[in-house]
Amino acid sequence: MMNKFSALARDKYLDFLIWENVYVLIAYLILIFVFSLILHPCIWKLSKGFSTHRKSLQVLMGVAGAIIIHAYCTLRLVQTRPYFLDDAEFGHWYYQVLNVVPESIKSSVNYVLFIIVPAVLILYAMVWWLMRMKSLKMRVAMVFVGCCLVGVAVFTNGWLESGQSEHARKVITERPNVIIIGSDSLRGDRLGCTGYEPVSKDGLAAGGVSPRIDALARESVNFTNCFTPIASTLESGTSLMGSQYPHTHGFRHMYPNEKTLNAATAGMQPMAAILKKEGYDTAAFGDWCAGYYELMPMGFGHVAVSSFDNFKMYMSQAVVMAHFVIPLYFDHPAGYSIFPQLGSFAQFVTPDVVTDRVEKRLKWVVQQNKPFFWHIFYSCNHLPYRNPEPYSSMFTDPDYAGANKNGVDFDIDSFIGKTNLESKWKALPKKEIRQIRNLYDGCTRHFDDHVGRILDALKSRGIENNTIILITSDHGDNLYEKDVTLGHGLTFNGGLQANHVPMIVRVPGTKAAKISEHVRTIDIIPTLADLLEVEKPALWEGQSVASWIKGTGEPKSKAFYAETGFPFIQFRVKGADRPQLPPMDQMTRIEDSFNYQFVLKSEFEEPLIRAKQRCLMTEKWKLICTPTADGGRHFGLFGLTNDIYNDVDVSNQEKEVLRVMKSALERWMDEHVETQLEEIFPEGEG
Repeated sequence: MMNKFSALARDKYLDFLIWENVYVLIAYLILIFVFSLILHPCIWKLSKGFSTHRKSLQVLMGVAGAIIIHAYCTLRLVQTRPYFLDDAEFGHWYYQVLNVVPESIKSSVNYVLFIIVPAVLILYAMVWWLMRMKSLKMRVAMVFVGCCLVGVAVFTNGWLESGQSEHARKVITERPNVIIIGSDSLRGDRLGCTGYEPVSKDGLAAGGVSPRIDALARESVNFTNCFTPIASTLESGTSLMGSQYPHTHGFRHMYPNEKTLNAATAGMQPMAAILKKEGYDTAAFGDWCAGYYELMPMGFGHVAVSSFDNFKMYMSQAVVMAHFVIPLYFDHPAGYSIFPQLGSFAQFVTPDVVTDRVEKRLKWVVQQNKPFFWHIFYSCNHLPYRNPEPYSSMFTDPDYAGANKNGVDFDIDSFIGKTNLESKWKALPKKEIRQIRNLYDGCTRHFDDHVGRILDALKSRGIENNTIILITSDHGDNLYEKDVTLGHGLTFNGGLQANHVPMIVRVPGTKAAKISEHVRTIDIIPTLADLLEVEKPALWEGQSVASWIKGTGEPKSKAFYAETGFPFIQFRVKGADRPQLPPMDQMTRIEDSFNYQFVLKSEFEEPLIRAKQRCLMTEKWKLICTPTADGGRHFGLFGLTNDIYNDVDVSNQEKEVLRVMKSALERWMDEHVETQLEEIFPEGEG
């Protein structure tokens, strides 16, 4: 890493980096002790029959034994935690050894290989040492150490995972549970249930990109036109849970300072906080994309996510990953007690870990007989679209061998330190664009499988018919549609793919339906409040659509207002000379007193907000406001009936439509007042 932040780490935080490396030495000392306990009995047994060169032979056996244990544990890592390995390593023959085992007996072989074998070895070593100890205290200590080692093996491999008792299955709370499941950057128009079909349909790809979600949608209300008011995770997630626009809760970009955070917390009444008082178990689960819950818990009582934009955590992760023995030997509850930061590292908290945590929490909450309100949020669809096999090749061309083979060839240094990525991304050849789109489809299938695991867990616990399930996202992504490249929250030109998200709501006892009228993510929480019969705070700005779900109200589209997020790239807009802003690494700093968070420098707060694009969309029209360098505002009006990618500006032809929509958009921008659709067009859109 050779960028501003790596240089900063060396210049300002060198003492921290040194201490982290010293602290890691604890792991090596523990491993030396454990290896000695396990290998010594085996070496003694094997070398017993040799009378000459016994010492040299024992040394060689010790080295060989350590290599064998290390290779064995690496093989176990391939089976249980393959995400710790570099993508390129998967092609090596060693990592394919387990695939030789027939699928019909693989679970049994893995059980014997990774559970029975280490348990027998540990027990043998423990008995050997006990028989040679004369002191009772030493024997007790050895039993304790042995039990700890067996316990690590047990909990690491999941020996003690048992089924739910019949009593727990029968005593189910009457209050409905709610699970909101999302994947960062999941588009609303690239699911099978919204009509999308991938290019590849053979083999593993035959089920499409979202077979489990599609099946869920067939018994749900599927809102096919749901939009987020800002396509950036922290801001959108806060708008979702607090039912407020960004200008209301105060998060206008992804690098807020402590003052903004405190003001947002004081000015919100999030759903989780309300339901927590009602006796609900409230929890947020996720990997690094859900890290904003570390910054902004939003009322959740239990938060299990990766840390978010904490510079010391980034440095700590870099050190730990340089010492591969840490993920290899300490990725278990006992290891977390020694290295607690492991539970927050993005490299460690993967989608698989997230789902494991959800399943364990589900078992506990059912046994406690508590209703629950959970948000489960994955990174599966986020750039650079790098997912494990089989997902990374499920929909791609097997003959492709370019730079985007396993993920988008994404240079983070250029992203944070330059502003000219638009030209580079637009120059990408068509075959590379196809590969990127197909990688994205694999990401969706990966998320879909995790949704399936959660649905199966609900069913196995007997609570699927008492749980409201909602599939949505924070935002979508551009995938080289007309006039756009990659990314989200950067522009409204070229369509609204980045703001279009799924909203699939399964409410037990209601009829399935597909609703095309426009809704917003700020409407989700008020809707759930009505479904749960919870009073809605006056601070919420969204509008409930619960009556649409119940079939008692007529769907009517809502006006959609939105703003762009942090300007990593300022895309060119025809007819507008945009105000220029420096790259991310020049606009942000690390605030030591604010938990080493990245924050926007105060001098850029106003220029950034002033430079944002704004948008107002109705069923037939879309108005985009682009601020100009001279302090003015450029407006582009587009008809959506035949121009979904906003290619033709019809401002001069539709002056009355422009006038009323401009008035409404500027009122929202300047006065933060939302004009309803029926107020904009009292006689309809025509």
